[in-house]
Amino acid sequence: MMSNVRPIRFFVRRDAFTLMEVLLVSCLMSLISLAVFHAFSNGLKLWARGQHVMVEGKMAMFLDRFAEDLRQTATISGIPFKGGSAKVSFPAIILGPTDPNSSRASEMTGPQIGAVQYTFEPYDHKIYRSQAVYGLALKGLWPKGVEVADLVEDIEFRYYFKADKGLTVKGLTDEGLPMGIMVDVQFLVDGQTRHMRRFLVIPVGGAL
Repeated sequence: MMSNVRPIRFFVRRDAFTLMEVLLVSCLMSLISLAVFHAFSNGLKLWARGQHVMVEGKMAMFLDRFAEDLRQTATISGIPFKGGSAKVSFPAIILGPTDPNSSRASEMTGPQIGAVQYTFEPYDHKIYRSQAVYGLALKGLWPKGVEVADLVEDIEFRYYFKADKGLTVKGLTDEGLPMGIMVDVQFLVDGQTRHMRRFLVIPVGGAL
């Protein structure tokens, strides 16, 4: 008796990946991923180094500006030198708008007797510079300050005076012009606190 059951035939597809091909693709993907990771890692390092240089450059520019102002310090009646740990003001020759009724009105700006003030504001981590002409400085009226440094964690001013034997160092003073100021700025770079310290000379200062 003949059976009506037909034999089952199995067909093998010939378009599948072989084990060797799968291993080769896996190796290539690993190499590409490793190259991308290294490129990304090097990019982050370069960016961090650039941020470091940029922040340190800003601090150096602030200190240069401060030093230039101190070189313009003068002894001016009625405008005292006042120094604190995070704020300092002093009489100086400043550049300001000229009197429109004066012979120098056409110059628009020129050197004038006045005062300069540097203030560290911890709430926004910034240092501000303000200057006032003589009349405003006498009254202690300071215009709005201009930002000269940011990302500042802290700052400390120390004031050096000539003494009979060596130097006297003060953290607070309103007793005349010191011979120099030690500035210690703390700032953030990549989440780490760094220091930049510089001693700035006041040419006309020194006496207690």
